[in-house]
Amino acid sequence: MDWYQDVFFRTLDALRGRRTIERLHYLRKSQHWDRAQLEVWQLARLNDLLLQAKKHSPFHAARLSVIELPLTSLKQLESLPILTKNDIRLNQQTIKCSNIPAERFVESRTGGSTGEPTVYFWDKKGMDWNRASVYRAAEWGNTRLGERTVQMSGSHFDYTQSQRLQNKIVYFLQRYRDYPVGFLTKEILENYYQNFMRFKPSSIWGYASGVAIFADYIKQHHSQDDFSFLRAIMTSSEKLWPHQRALINDVFQGEKVFDQYGSRELYIASECSVHQGYHVHGEVVIVEIVRADGRQCEPGELGKVVITDLSNHAFPFIRYEIGDLGILEHPQQCQCGKHLPKLRSIEGRIADVITLSDRVLTPPNFTIIFSDIRGVKAFQIRQDALDQLDILIVPDENYSDASNDYIKSSIEKMVDGKASVNVHLVNDIEVPESGKRRFVVSTVSSQHF
Repeated sequence: MDWYQDVFFRTLDALRGRRTIERLHYLRKSQHWDRAQLEVWQLARLNDLLLQAKKHSPFHAARLSVIELPLTSLKQLESLPILTKNDIRLNQQTIKCSNIPAERFVESRTGGSTGEPTVYFWDKKGMDWNRASVYRAAEWGNTRLGERTVQMSGSHFDYTQSQRLQNKIVYFLQRYRDYPVGFLTKEILENYYQNFMRFKPSSIWGYASGVAIFADYIKQHHSQDDFSFLRAIMTSSEKLWPHQRALINDVFQGEKVFDQYGSRELYIASECSVHQGYHVHGEVVIVEIVRADGRQCEPGELGKVVITDLSNHAFPFIRYEIGDLGILEHPQQCQCGKHLPKLRSIEGRIADVITLSDRVLTPPNFTIIFSDIRGVKAFQIRQDALDQLDILIVPDENYSDASNDYIKSSIEKMVDGKASVNVHLVNDIEVPESGKRRFVVSTVSSQHF
């Protein structure tokens, strides 16, 4: 598909005044830099971003007024203040840089999975780097730009944008199909499946939960079909659980899941063929894992994920607290040959972590329990008080008193008397507007991280 990239997509770039394919070629080379070369690049681009923000963004100018520039090391990032979602909501116009022409601003918004949608802006020039890193990640999954692709995302914003005539034309030319997963029925899934088998994409990109539901439907109704045409499933935008990975790989017949880490605001990191952690797209973003005071954690230490987008000079994301918890890997060359920094794991959103008086419980603690039993169609752990957990369960015909007792007693052992555990059987668990199904929801954890 190199001809499709270098002829068709370069032509599109030229018509739109973009440089995506040029950036992709650059990233193919830079992924083999050693760590020292990458850090020189990052520091230079970071200082360009900070100088731009200090001169032209009123919001950042005030925050950077006491910071001496240029920085001389990446470690000095610790001296800069954290940017929160609330900062963006309250200061949207003053974050924008005044020297950037209006046509370079592209408005977007988060899906609101935490109940607080946020409007922000991309930089058209910066988007070329962002998209190029997405295309590079596809190549790590043995697929390439221009091959047939299915997108399974979920927010209403995504769907309404996809219905615009301009986007429909772009999707057609890019050999791209969109299957929204915010609302699913058997009829919708069957329609997706029939379209999928006619289209025969080489890759799927989508929410882990949506792809897993699609895989489970296929397992129940079309398990004998051949999926050799599909080479990669790129899951993103929410936590991928081990049981989901196993299901998807089993149904689509191979180790095809390549998990991605990112959000609507930023594309951050991707699995390679080794499937041990996430390579950060370090030429485009800087990732820090930090403690509550903003100081950087040591590799192997759990902390908040903070991102600096090196490519957005229109609406600078500088030390942006994305709302997730993660663990940084020790610096080392991956078995795939790349030196790019690596995240060992993404433990989920801060709001997806249970915080008790003496411990923190990350979501895998709960998914392990539910993977041990039958009878649960869906579940959600809710925490609205420090000393109370509510377990919502949508049961099926295999659910029993023994199932109920096992779940309650297992979670009680985990919390060790620090919280009451209440099990509630419900008919359904509401899916938020974003389409992301949240297994753990805490309104308490944000007060402790």
